[in-house]
Amino acid sequence: MILRRAERLIARELLVTQTAVTVVLLLVIIGGVLGRVLRDVAEGSIPVDFLPGMVAFGAFKGIVFLWPVALFLAFMLVLGRLQRDSELVALQASGMSFAAFYRALFWVAAPATLLLLVLMTLVVPRTEAQIDQLRDLAETRSDLVGITPGRFLRSRVGEQVFFAERLSEDREALLEVFIYREVDGEAQVTVAERAIPDPGAEGSGFLILENGYRHVGVPGEGSFRMLEFERLRTQITEPDAGAGRRSLNAMSTLQLWAERDRPDHRAELEWRIAMPLSILVLTLIALPLAQVPPRSGRYARIPAAIGVYVLYANFLILGQGQLADGRTPLALGLWWTHGLMLVFWLWLAWRKGMLGLGRGAGGGRRRVERDEVAS
Repeated sequence: MILRRAERLIARELLVTQTAVTVVLLLVIIGGVLGRVLRDVAEGSIPVDFLPGMVAFGAFKGIVFLWPVALFLAFMLVLGRLQRDSELVALQASGMSFAAFYRALFWVAAPATLLLLVLMTLVVPRTEAQIDQLRDLAETRSDLVGITPGRFLRSRVGEQVFFAERLSEDREALLEVFIYREVDGEAQVTVAERAIPDPGAEGSGFLILENGYRHVGVPGEGSFRMLEFERLRTQITEPDAGAGRRSLNAMSTLQLWAERDRPDHRAELEWRIAMPLSILVLTLIALPLAQVPPRSGRYARIPAAIGVYVLYANFLILGQGQLADGRTPLALGLWWTHGLMLVFWLWLAWRKGMLGLGRGAGGGRRRVERDEVAS
């Protein structure tokens, strides 16, 4: 009963620590995604009203992909504290086996694995599809949406450059507008005091320029024509919406399974399975990796844990790329990466005497025998 209660206490501490680590990582991810999306907004590739959705979807994807390392670090922090406070040794002396420790770890790791499997196979593809739809919609929006006052913006289609010095106070018009475009080998340079969207036009590809000039001519030649206007209606070329993008990440898991004989589809399918499996593998590695000498400190093994995760993640990314390129047999897939980490776990467990075959176990028996002889 006491040992069962100890397992529950360890599992509860693991869960609390994992939640704290996840929150910290989430804040870091939101900051990174926000900076990247703000850069795209400033460059005009994403309208500013798409900012909340892009940040939310990006943060969700980031935390899903970093969930295994958050859980792994939580395990290392909790086991490091138990080792520092000699609680790990006390529990072992009380009869708590390594299997009982693993049982406490898997009380947290098993539900996390199942949840991540659902997210990777069902939710993340739909999130990727939503991101693709947002980017498709952004590309069909008028270039006016992406104009940032005080910054030159090149049109996504055609040789056009836009510049507006500032927005009006009501933020409904652009002031001091400059537009450059090339038409039939001639350059058109248009300067206007104001530019507003044409309310009578179908769509959002037309501007009404007020109080300005247009210069038309061939660069390098002296014959330029000038047109002065009070109001001028001009069209902004918009990209063709086309059929929309269809990224591999946005495909449903059932579609990938139906086309699993294709290397790129097989790589994406196995990647979605590899992420949840990595939680189980890292959970196995956490216990022997956390075994350190007394008074080593709670964070003694954190650098090693980060190194193990980076190595594992790079193996998975490398394996996915090779599988997608057809350089790895489909039957082998990404399983070799998990196999390498399991071999590493067996070596660690043998070194720490957890298998009853390592030097740690033999050394322990010899110390007990010396103590008995001395007594």
